[in-house]
Amino acid sequence: MKTDEAYIKLAERGGHRDSDLLHRILEKAMTPEEARFLLELPAANADLAAKFGIDEKAVADKIHGLARRGLVVSSRKGLRYPRDLGTLHDNILASLPQYVPPGIDKLWMDFYESGWWREIAESLTTLGNAVLRVIPILSSTPADVKLLPHESIVGIIEAHKELITVRHCCCRVGAKACDHPTEVCTQFGRRAEYDLYRGSGRKVSADEAISVSMKAGKSGLVPTVTNVSPMEALEFICYCDKCACLVLNPTIRAGKVHQAVASSRFLVKVDKDLCDGCGDCVPWCFFDAIEIKKVGGSGTAKAVISADKCVGCGVCVLKCPPGAMTMELVQPPEFIPQTIAGPSSIVH
Repeated sequence: MKTDEAYIKLAERGGHRDSDLLHRILEKAMTPEEARFLLELPAANADLAAKFGIDEKAVADKIHGLARRGLVVSSRKGLRYPRDLGTLHDNILASLPQYVPPGIDKLWMDFYESGWWREIAESLTTLGNAVLRVIPILSSTPADVKLLPHESIVGIIEAHKELITVRHCCCRVGAKACDHPTEVCTQFGRRAEYDLYRGSGRKVSADEAISVSMKAGKSGLVPTVTNVSPMEALEFICYCDKCACLVLNPTIRAGKVHQAVASSRFLVKVDKDLCDGCGDCVPWCFFDAIEIKKVGGSGTAKAVISADKCVGCGVCVLKCPPGAMTMELVQPPEFIPQTIAGPSSIVH
């Protein structure tokens, strides 16, 4: 069957004009008529009403319905079709379950494995600065160390407490590769407003957002934010894993994770007297930064941290039965940059 020209034009906008897999994703996500409508956005409702022979209320309802399915996003020029495939993927799969077309998750994964993951890795690692930054999970840092507001989960949540939403993680919904919790992605400001507009997220209090973070941290997920210090630029906290995350997975596979994801200002240290070499910490590290081996004159194997691989997330600190691991502050405040690397839309 010949692919409708509207799908081809939308696929071309995503840089994959002739991809059969992307055509199939678009065909499952929308009708040909909806594809033609999306090609006209952004535009005034009156102009759309005239072009498609419907009234302006019908136009507004149509756009809202498309937004519920992740096919329309907000921009400075108005509501429009997503500029990049990452945003399209994220929005479709983060929609409420009844708006996610059956089977589209597998099509996205097929497209990802066909080579899209390499493109993502390349786009995330050629900006000259990491786009995301790890922040320490709750209760992982020493009590006597005061975190900067923009590296503190509680500080970021409190700064945005007037409007917070939580939605399902698009990556884990799509990949179905692990049993980590999915309803943890936390949005603030304009992102939260968009969540509420399309119904993909639910509004939560600061206390509930902190509880969500505690749940995510206990499950071993790594908190990440945009790699920038101004608080107003921190519009989300994502809780990531290496199995599904469309930032961690492709960059870990490409061996370039540190070019895309900056470490926190902390590094894990091991107390060799307390460490019993149990190895419980090893599988919890997504970055393969822990090795159990004999060190010095010790006759017992101990946990050894690779400073080059550790991102200072603190997951292993909470997962160490003898309490041998601690987080040590190793970077100054200016380690966190003032400006964003690349367009903000490139991250989640």
